This record gives sequence, C-alpha cells and structure tokens, in this order.
Amino acid sequence: MSHAPVASVVTRLVAPTLAAPAEVSPVAVVVLGALLVLVVVIAVLGLLVQRLRRRRHDAAAAELADRLRRDAYRDPLTGLLNREGFLHADPAPGGAVAVVDLRLLGAVNDTLGHARGEVFVRLATERMVSVRLPVLTGTPPVAARLEGDTFAVLLPGVDGHEAHTAAEDLRERLLAPYLVEGVRFEPPVVVGVAADGPWLADVPAGPERTAALLRRADVALAATRDGGDPVRCYEPSMGERAARRLRLIRGFSAAVARRDVRVDFQPVVSLGERTVVGVEALARWDHPELGLLLPDEFVPVLEATGQIAELTSFVLDESLAAARRWLDRGMRLSVAVNVSVGNLAASDFPDEVATLLAAHRVPAELLTLELTESGVSSERDVALPVLRRLHALGCHLAVDDFGTGQSSLAHLRRLPVDQVKIDKSFVLGMGTEYGDVAVVRAIVEMGHTLGLTVVAEGVEQAAVRVALAEMGCDVAQGYLVSRPLPARCFDSWLDSLDVHPGEPGATAGPRTLIA
Repeated sequence: MSHAPVASVVTRLVAPTLAAPAEVSPVAVVVLGALLVLVVVIAVLGLLVQRLRRRRHDAAAAELADRLRRDAYRDPLTGLLNREGFLHADPAPGGAVAVVDLRLLGAVNDTLGHARGEVFVRLATERMVSVRLPVLTGTPPVAARLEGDTFAVLLPGVDGHEAHTAAEDLRERLLAPYLVEGVRFEPPVVVGVAADGPWLADVPAGPERTAALLRRADVALAATRDGGDPVRCYEPSMGERAARRLRLIRGFSAAVARRDVRVDFQPVVSLGERTVVGVEALARWDHPELGLLLPDEFVPVLEATGQIAELTSFVLDESLAAARRWLDRGMRLSVAVNVSVGNLAASDFPDEVATLLAAHRVPAELLTLELTESGVSSERDVALPVLRRLHALGCHLAVDDFGTGQSSLAHLRRLPVDQVKIDKSFVLGMGTEYGDVAVVRAIVEMGHTLGLTVVAEGVEQAAVRVALAEMGCDVAQGYLVSRPLPARCFDSWLDSLDVHPGEPGATAGPRTLIA
C-alpha cells in the first residue's frame, strides 16, 4: 500500500509551522497528531496484511508439498503405497516382507481389455486391505502395489515361521475366484517371504532395510517358479541360485557367438526293424565357469527372459545343417527339435522355420517339432494357429513328456500332432512298477487309436525294449541305444553301424543297431 498521499498532506501542514513556529494553532496540533496516528495504523495494518498473506502462501505451499509427497508415495489406481512409499514404511525389528504375485492380470487384459484389468486390480486390492491375519496381534500390515498385480505386504513383529503362516493365510484369501464382467478368473497366487534376521544386523533401519527385505522376498518369489510350494521363504541358497541365473541371462548371447552352446544328437530307432530313423537335438552349454549345463537349468531362465527364441533359432539352424549333411551322405534321418510355448506365441515362427528349411534344402517332413503337453494345454488358444501353420508346411509335430500333463483323448484329437512321446519317468519304471507298464500300454493303444506314432524315451534296459516292442510301440530312444553325442561323435557312431542295402545303386541306407 502506498503512503505518498498521506505524506504530501503532512508536508503541507507541517511546513508553515516550521517557518512560523509562533503561529501554530491547537487545531493544527490535533490534526497533525491524528495524521501521525493514522500513518502508524496504516503501516501496521500493511505489515499485518503482508504477514497474513505470507502465512497463507506458506501454508498453501506446505499443503502442495504434502500432497505431492503423498502422490509420489501412492499408487493412483488403488490408493495403496507404491514401491517408493513402501520403502519408506520403516519395519520394526523382527518384521518381514511378503511379495504376492496373482499372475492373472495378463489373462484378464487379453480377455476383456485393460479397463477390466484395472477392475480386477481394484478387486484384489479390496481383498488385500480387508484380510485379517491371526498371527498379527499388534500393528496391522502395510500393503503396497509394486506393479501389475504384484503386491508387497509389510508384516511387523513376526519371525520367519509366523511370516510363512501369514503368507499362507493371505494367499488363501486371494485364491478365491474373481468375477469380472461375468467372467470367472482363478488366480495362481504365489508368495515370496523374507523375514528379519542376523543377515540384516549391519543394515540400518529405514528404506535401506526395507529394500533389503524386499529384494530377498523377490528372490523367494522367483523360487516359486521352480515348482513345489507356492509360498517360499527366503534362504541364502536362493540368493546363490539367483546370482547364477543372472550370470546365465547375461552370458547367453555371448556364449552362442563363442560357440559355447552346442547341439548334441541322440538317436531314435525303430523298435520293429531296429534301424536308426532319426535323432533328437539337445542343446548343451559348456560354460567356462559353471561347467557343462543341461537344458533343464538354462532353458527355464531363457523362457522367463524372452531369450528362448534365440536358442530355438540356433538349435534349428544346427539341426537342419546336420540333416542336410546326412542327406548328402545318403542317410534320410529326421531331426526333432524342442520348441517352447514362447516360440508358439510368435506369429512369425512358421516363417522362420520355412526360411531355415529352404536355406538348408531339407524336406519339411524330416523336421519334427516337439512341444510339452503342459505347455500346449495351458496356451492352446495361442499355440493352435501357429501349430496349424507349421503342420501345413509339412513339419511333423510331437507332444513331449506325454502322461505328465493335462492332455486327454479329446484334447489330442483337436491338435495337429503326429507323434506322442511317452514320458521317460513311466518308461524307466517299467522294470519295477506294474502300474507304469499299464500306463505305457494305455498310451500306446490311445496313440494308435488316433493314428499317431508312439515314441518311448528313457529306454535303458533290453527287457524294457522288448516289452515296448511287444506292446506295439513304434520307436524308442535312450541310453540303451546311445547317450546324446556331439555332432562329430554322432557321425562316428553312425559309421560304426551296419548298413542295410537300399535301392539298387544306393551307397548308403538305414543304419541297423548291433545291440
């Protein structure tokens, strides 16, 4: 507020008195005093108004900062804490962290769209915040949404055993089916738990401690993918496995380039004529630090990280090159290559197969693509169009590990498959378990009813080979015939076998086993 007009009036009144002090009247003194008081009052009021405005501004700024801080720590969809907010929810000593993965959001999004996926996440959140865990008698749990349909729960004041019990109770509460737009979804909930312990003694309280618990709960959650208990508590050995998995993930592409990854071949023989009719291609990784790795160790890692396509391309290329080499020597051997559900989810996979067949000049009927029974059953709608295109190319399709998954006679009839491979666990048990003999016989009969070739894998005893032949099983593979061999060793093994005379003028033909 400007005080210039007041000062001007005061100057005009005061100036005459300064010039002629003897002429000052009582009225002028009163007026001058009133004006001075007015100036002081106006100045004080100005200061008060200015201070009030500053306080309002400071309060508004503080409120805005609080709101921004809350928003930074909250998930906008659910209102729960987000990852950053969860890290600042300092656990009391003796607490635990559980990471819960419903593993259903992708299916809801694919079926009903992302808007309905958000509805599902809100439903899961309502259950999460309303659950009452009997082992928690004091401070209530703190929940957060980390991403997608993955949540974290802070369990205060519990030990490892109590944390596992609380996680099981929480999982049971979240397992109940969800109804979204009239569609019923059943989540395969898994939980990883990490409890406070001596390993956190040197970690200061606060976000750093919570982050340490959260990392280890994530490791435990990853361990649930290996099968078994859907609720896993962190153990130090899990950290070692996680580090090993990370080393495999980071080193795979370079290993392929260095040829540390190779393809071995295991022969497949006809049980009737006992001739070698094909091979199965099996990937091996000769790791410079970890030694020789079999597919069971590195394939699940590659599937989880999306690198399985690179492995499949490599194995296909190597296998078809070998098939061409054998054709040039007069040997018509089929090659079987394992494919993942991830491969079948790629619409351009049949085009890649066709390109490789043409590049190596190998007839499509000499390529068999093997897919697991459980994989096809779980992703049938996605895989079926790709399988039909592969079959239309002329490739043979086989269901691997048959008998361990969810297939049925009706299910097999809908798939464009040519072979079923009896899981080796049943074949290995034929020498001692009558039940396994009955299972194998039933699979052979069912396969033949559908017009399929039946393959037995895991044949290690001559008596089992004879029994399979008597059942009418078509072909077999296993250590009784040969272990998987590197390409050069397999060629030498082939050369050691007798040769059946083929058509007149043929220089080579089907190879016959001596054993």
